[in-house]
Amino acid sequence: MTPRTDPRSPADLDTATLLSLAGTIANDAVLAAFRDEGIELRPAHGYVFQRLLTGEKSITDLAADLGMTQQGASKHVLELERMGMVSRVVSPDDRRARHVRLTDAGREAIDVARAARAAFEERLRHLLGDDVLRVTRDALAALLDDEGVSAQIAGREIPWSRRASGK
Repeated sequence: MTPRTDPRSPADLDTATLLSLAGTIANDAVLAAFRDEGIELRPAHGYVFQRLLTGEKSITDLAADLGMTQQGASKHVLELERMGMVSRVVSPDDRRARHVRLTDAGREAIDVARAARAAFEERLRHLLGDDVLRVTRDALAALLDDEGVSAQIAGREIPWSRRASGK
């Protein structure tokens, strides 16, 4: 089917637009779950959380991993620190340096996000059925693999933006 030039229904939209809108709905579901728990996180904070799931990081390392300036990484860390999601601790290698780590509240926020994504997945399973959901997931995974981000996903290294990673 060739999309109309002036689409009026989701079925008329191109795939890229459908993916973008569906991604927004999925993100909104996670943000709503946060709000229900009294947590005011933004999607950008998720990139910091992903890096800290594997352990403490310095601001320098976070900035490099995120493809942003140290000032930008510091801003995100400061916001998360004010919310009680992360803390700064003395580096085990250099007592003058500080590392950032997730707090218990930060780990609880991760649990909230995981539960929200699981509920969204269950909603899709109900709408699509197991077979269509499996095919959809396989298609999206193939797209990510074709884009060359599978290793970054495995290493929790998805950049702040594709532009930051040189893509």
